[in-house]
Amino acid sequence: MTRILGVDFSGASDAGRKIWIAEGRRSARGAFVLASCIPAIDLPGSGAAPASAVPALVRHIAGLGAARVGCDFPFSLPKNQLNARTWRSFALGYGERYPDADSFRAAFRTQPEAAEFKRLTDRTAKTPFNAHNLRLYRQTWWGIAGVLGPLARKGAAIIHPQQALRPGKPALIEVCPASTLKSIGLYPSYKGRGIPYRKARQRILDGLEERDALAAPSASLRQLLLDNDGGDALDAVIAAVATAQADLTVAPDALQRLEGRVYYEIG
Repeated sequence: MTRILGVDFSGASDAGRKIWIAEGRRSARGAFVLASCIPAIDLPGSGAAPASAVPALVRHIAGLGAARVGCDFPFSLPKNQLNARTWRSFALGYGERYPDADSFRAAFRTQPEAAEFKRLTDRTAKTPFNAHNLRLYRQTWWGIAGVLGPLARKGAAIIHPQQALRPGKPALIEVCPASTLKSIGLYPSYKGRGIPYRKARQRILDGLEERDALAAPSASLRQLLLDNDGGDALDAVIAAVATAQADLTVAPDALQRLEGRVYYEIG
């Protein structure tokens, strides 16, 4: 069966500890069945810094074969900010145009109405931030320059819906755990230490199970998801749930082939 992965991404200085990867499969009923959930630092050849952790993630994805991988970082920019005719040319030139995350943010922060630079899919999915937001710009830069660009350049994976699906190739789609939780009316404050936050993480797990979107995890995995104070492990599972339920048969329109699409809805 097709492998399903959800990646809670990060561009922080200790990204290897904050990037979490949930992996499993989709059951006959459509629920995500969680098999493992690990930080990127546990991948072969990885490390704490993004310069080590992100390439390790890329190698992991490239070796998956037939798989769906949901990642929670912006895959693109608004059409009028791309400065490219195709998404692929944008992605391949992104790292040269913006040599580091700070140059990416600097290119937008001084522009008039920069705070309103959102893609149509961001508005539809109600994502919390635009791609160059102070809380997201490093994640955006490492995601496009470090993950999508290398995979697209080598043809090691398909970035969808910007690119057409191909049998036997891993397909990467953009997801947003916050948008998924908002869409089902289950968005408590769940990232932090203490009993209230842990109970909130428990409510999210219970809610996903009640909706038949997530099969009950094993006792050890449930403990891991509840004990991870930052919520990164849980976000990876939410990303995997959205990935498992995403309908990739719907043909994208011209704008989606440039700006991409956030897959966030679950049954």
